Amino acid sequence: MKDANDEYLVYDKNKISFEFLPENLNQGVTCKPPRSFGILSTNNGIGISNQTLRIENDDIISFNVFVLQMDEKNTNINLQTEVISDDDKLKPKSEILFRLSQQCPQRDHLTSQNYWTPIHIQVSLNEVNQQTHELIEFAIIFSCDKSYRDITFDWSLPILLVISTILIAFLAKYTRILSFSWKTNGKDFQGFEINNTIILIYILLYAGGATIVLATDFLDFIRYLFIIIACTIGTLAIFFVSSELACLMKANSFLRKYYIVFSSIISLLIGIPYYFYKPWYLSDIISLAFIVLIVKFFRLKNFKFASFLMISNVLLDSTLALIIHYTQVESYNTTVLQFLNCPLELQLPLISLQFNKNCAWISLFSQAVPGLLLSLAYRIDKTKRTFTYGLQGFLSLIIAEGLWVLATVSVKHSIPETIFTYPILLGTLTLNSLRRAEFNSFWFGDYLTDQSFQRLRGDSLIDAKAPDLLFNVDIIPDSKVQPTDL
Repeated sequence: MKDANDEYLVYDKNKISFEFLPENLNQGVTCKPPRSFGILSTNNGIGISNQTLRIENDDIISFNVFVLQMDEKNTNINLQTEVISDDDKLKPKSEILFRLSQQCPQRDHLTSQNYWTPIHIQVSLNEVNQQTHELIEFAIIFSCDKSYRDITFDWSLPILLVISTILIAFLAKYTRILSFSWKTNGKDFQGFEINNTIILIYILLYAGGATIVLATDFLDFIRYLFIIIACTIGTLAIFFVSSELACLMKANSFLRKYYIVFSSIISLLIGIPYYFYKPWYLSDIISLAFIVLIVKFFRLKNFKFASFLMISNVLLDSTLALIIHYTQVESYNTTVLQFLNCPLELQLPLISLQFNKNCAWISLFSQAVPGLLLSLAYRIDKTKRTFTYGLQGFLSLIIAEGLWVLATVSVKHSIPETIFTYPILLGTLTLNSLRRAEFNSFWFGDYLTDQSFQRLRGDSLIDAKAPDLLFNVDIIPDSKVQPTDL
């Protein structure tokens, strides 16, 4: 199938290409909708779009070929199909060409309901002088104005935010950065400090990846490379989470004894099907494992490093969103979902289908990084014997996400979530530390150590072994908890 810009393989070796599968119109399967075609309208006249469908016959049999276009929505888009080859029969070792045309209404008559439609294309191959026939059906998305901006709000977005926010709050408060199964010289592994080096590596990876994607004009090879990398790391994250859960079992239990085998099977059962079929629910399982991995493996030392990480992320997200807004036909929201569609996003199918978009999504890091900050806030609360930082951090996150949802309802342009959540989180906790006259300790203090790790393992503070503290952390802050308090 060919349009003015490119040529696409629709059907080969008795199989329809993934991007043309009609099942992709079903939000319950994948967040990747079918390939989109359309018109970039520049005036108010009637727009016409054409694609050429070439059907090749490698067999020794002749076929009568019939092609039909059907739209799903009640629009004013006129669909026409005609044979443009010299012969209307598909002869052996030859090809036949069809022109698929879509005629749109005038631009000023377009609305959010009629400017686009899914189109099902049926190709019927009837063997000459025989009763046998074969029906091939594929789907595309068509838009009468690819630059049209519509309100993209759907109730799936707040539902996804509520679920993910509750999860990261639970992880931040109750999940210690402590591996039950990993030991270093007989001591508990307590995680990696997020220092300037790690933040710089993150910035370089983000900026470098975005630059490559933009410079190659969203090349499919780069997209597949991102998917392979994310799927591989996500499978390892599933392995890690599974092994941690297995090590919570009784010491003589089967799962704990053979946790490596158990974790390997679980990770492969999730990772391999996702790589081939990309269903949204497997993507979310891998994304959630990513978040658990980040919260359990990394920790912030103080507010200074948290601010550096979050402000850098806001600048990167804002820059990428602006570049996409001014260089791409589609919005930032749709472009990122279409290109990535991998476990770097949390996804939930839309209640009602939108143009070029099957799912609501939020960035994995837009949830994981606030989880790291909330974890830091809870550790500060434990050190200072209070609950104000964790509570205010959680409430400010909910308010910021609510404002972001309102913004998606009010404007037609996509806005990254981090532009709302990160500044509000940082500002709220900073004002709270100033109000309590604790800004210096909040900004420059050392809150790497989890003082309750002994009680989590059922050890007393007298008999417990010191954790393996990384990156020049030498002592555990004094605790007023009694040694017998488990």
